[in-house]
Amino acid sequence: MTARARQPRLSIEVRREQVLDAALEIIVEDGYAAASMEAIARRVDIAKPVVYNAFGNRQKLLMALMERQEQRAFADLAAAMPPRSADSSPEDALIGWASTLATSIHEQPAAWRLMLLPADGTPEIVREHVDEGRTFVLGQIRGVLTEYLDGEDLDVEVAAVAVLAMAEGLAAKLITEPDTYTPDRVIAFARGTLRLLKI
Repeated sequence: MTARARQPRLSIEVRREQVLDAALEIIVEDGYAAASMEAIARRVDIAKPVVYNAFGNRQKLLMALMERQEQRAFADLAAAMPPRSADSSPEDALIGWASTLATSIHEQPAAWRLMLLPADGTPEIVREHVDEGRTFVLGQIRGVLTEYLDGEDLDVEVAAVAVLAMAEGLAAKLITEPDTYTPDRVIAFARGTLRLLKI
């Protein structure tokens, strides 16, 4: 039996990122149940105690992963819906939001999968975080639609929920069928949907 090759000593911050990346890969491929501390250690090719040293236990590791993915997603959301200039329209803001998110999801599907397509066996605390993110996005959509539909005889709350449901459905397609559902196709649909809301 050959001795295991000695891994170079890396900072704890680098190790944590490696471990989180490995956990994400395993969850995307095989679900949360497969993401044991041992499986994650094997994926990174490090000893299991190193994984425990970085996170303490599996629950803390999964929470750290979810928080990292949320931070990245919320950064994209913030970039997608920045403060508007006085000469930009609510429609431009919504299309810009759709464009930025569709492109981000298309380019980084694994990063979005945990929030948009929760795997089998997703822990309840992770689902709660996903719901918090959904509430945040709904508020963003509601705010812009309130201005966009000003003077229209249409329930803004129902419209916001409907737009979010369509957005989540299309986002899932961007992940699972990227060759069929491209950002350009999604953005074209968003433009058409906004026109229908104003008829």
